[in-house]
Amino acid sequence: MTDSVSYEEACARVRELCVEHLGEHIGTQVAALVKPGFGLRPVKPGIAAAGHSRWGGRALLNPGTPWPEYEGVPLSLFAVLDVDALGPWLGDERPPAGDGLLNVFYCDPDSERGYVYEDAPLLDFEDPRHCRIIPADPARATEVEAPAPASIRDPEPFYAVPVVTLPSARGVDYDPILDTLDYGGETEDSTHYRSMPGWLVSDRFGDVWSEFCEKEQGLYKYEDVYFSPDQAFGWPHLENSFAVLKEMPGDEPYRHIITIGHYNLDGDGGYLHFVLPGKAFRDGDYEQAVALHEGF
Repeated sequence: MTDSVSYEEACARVRELCVEHLGEHIGTQVAALVKPGFGLRPVKPGIAAAGHSRWGGRALLNPGTPWPEYEGVPLSLFAVLDVDALGPWLGDERPPAGDGLLNVFYCDPDSERGYVYEDAPLLDFEDPRHCRIIPADPARATEVEAPAPASIRDPEPFYAVPVVTLPSARGVDYDPILDTLDYGGETEDSTHYRSMPGWLVSDRFGDVWSEFCEKEQGLYKYEDVYFSPDQAFGWPHLENSFAVLKEMPGDEPYRHIITIGHYNLDGDGGYLHFVLPGKAFRDGDYEQAVALHEGF
């Protein structure tokens, strides 16, 4: 998506694509789920970073903010997201005012900084304390070095490309939000669709949407070099169906803050989606954030 295309124009293209492949009744419902987001890419000559946005480096915290820990182990800073520098593309999807910087942490201690894995407690990756998102005021925040044994990663700035997103529709591992649509009886004659109604969208539209994202938005592929799931806001690109998404509290869909895969592009790891309940997002309650890990 380019700056010359308005959000309304992008949404109209998505609706056209959805109706073409899913019909008016289902297609309009899927198109109504569209959300604005940003593809995140390493800076390159001629393109500056999105403000203070970067993978790694030092945290940017308000004075007096304690460094987050899990079971006494300091978390590692994975990214800083400068929301104020992203511009107006997010519209009403923007986090609450005052949360201009979002520090994204995950439990990733470093043995070279004194962490002893043999003595470590068993880590519960679905425990919300395993990750943290800490907001900060850009006018007050100061750089803070990670205490040992948290890992320290070299800072790498990134820029953000406006995109439009839909819930993932990949085989049977689709986003569970697709099960909530009204399929108007189209699932009744299929045992597959009856038990997993969202599979209808996945079956008829998944490849179409993936191709649109890659070819027209540059999402999930970066210059045809590597798979790049790094993204802020919008719907995340899921490779697996997550029970935790179905269990998110509240009567509104979960919200996605950021997906980070930049540190694992050599294929030796995976990537992380940081999400939280919809109401918690609107209230700025990042204590309820959880990290969904794929391939770790």
